[in-house]
Amino acid sequence: MFYYLVRPLARLGTYLFFQKIYFANEHRIPRDKPVILAINHPTGFMEPIIMAVLLKKPLHFLVRGDFFSKKIYGALLRALHMIPIFRMRDNTGFSGVKSNFSTFEACYAGLKSGKIIMIFPEGRTVLEKRLRPLQRGLVRIAFGTLERYPELEDLYVVPVGVNFTDGERPRGKVMINFGEPLSARSFYQSGAAVEGDQLLEALAQAMAKNIVIVEDPADDILAEQLLTLDRSERKEKLFPVVEDATDCLWREKSIADRINSMVPDEKTTLKAQAETYFKTLKAAQTNDKAVAKSRETQFGLVQMLGLIPAYLGYVFGFLPAQLAYYIKHKQVRRLEYKMPVWACASWGAFLVYYLFWLVLAATIGQWLILLVSVLLGGFGWFALYYFEHLVQWRNERKFKSLDGNLQQQLQDQRQHLLPFIQNN
Repeated sequence: MFYYLVRPLARLGTYLFFQKIYFANEHRIPRDKPVILAINHPTGFMEPIIMAVLLKKPLHFLVRGDFFSKKIYGALLRALHMIPIFRMRDNTGFSGVKSNFSTFEACYAGLKSGKIIMIFPEGRTVLEKRLRPLQRGLVRIAFGTLERYPELEDLYVVPVGVNFTDGERPRGKVMINFGEPLSARSFYQSGAAVEGDQLLEALAQAMAKNIVIVEDPADDILAEQLLTLDRSERKEKLFPVVEDATDCLWREKSIADRINSMVPDEKTTLKAQAETYFKTLKAAQTNDKAVAKSRETQFGLVQMLGLIPAYLGYVFGFLPAQLAYYIKHKQVRRLEYKMPVWACASWGAFLVYYLFWLVLAATIGQWLILLVSVLLGGFGWFALYYFEHLVQWRNERKFKSLDGNLQQQLQDQRQHLLPFIQNN
């Protein structure tokens, strides 16, 4: 019950937290069949949130067992369809690992009843554009289910790729694509280790097809710079926030694949050109989109009138927004957890904030207060888009105010980089 109460609130928060979510090919999940979703894991827990609020069917997921150490946390997490999985490296000891027997039994029974269970087969969280080696826990669950219930016709493993344009901050974009399902029965004969290895190898290849992968960590900066250029070239609709499309994913994946295949000398030259361009941009205090724009972002009478509701919404939401930022900034050290903690802290802070206005309105009998708070909340939603538009307008104004020679220099430097992304 708690899962279904939280889900709509989390969906609203997710729609506000991201500019765009590309959620493509969900239809590839077999209907009314046992399904394991195998998904990469670049952030602490943003992926399961997005998947839970957007998937049509309820989702169950495996979560680090040490999160369940306190009874109240354990009860809450289980109410959200989370299943503990214990690992030695999480300091749970052998007692924790022994508890995995009940976890596996729960997974077997859940799959037998047609539930969707999501697993992070990499076994750890790392914010990078790579796919780490897959662990054998998924094989144990898939093969264990088929062994426990031999009457099952099949069990399907669906590879899923999750790709963030920015895995640290809000208002970025997410590209999620579901690959073709793998039949676990086609690999399972006797449950031998070699059969499990074959399943993991096939799964790794299938997941990699849906993930933007930069093979060499030394190329990470170059990849982000070139992807920034490509994002400035793309024309994307603001609405709907969630869209079933893969064009952006294939473009970004193509750029990463080309970087991976470049010869060292060519890559060195390209890195030098990109580094020079972005250093010049930073010194000029503008951004790539301002240089790329052929037509200046408009800021006329309509935009001026929008300033009032935008600032009203900003002021109204300042306290809960700052509280969430403080929690993220002061309490979170690992990059992988900054965005999900920021998101959940924001949603929790605003929920408490609105409960305060509800209690206040009920206490003094002035329900107009609640209505005004809802209206101001709508202004806050408008402010997200308004200030993004305003910041871009200012960047373009900054670019237009630069010396003509510096403008031309930036345009020329960018022009030298464009063939690389335009040939994809």
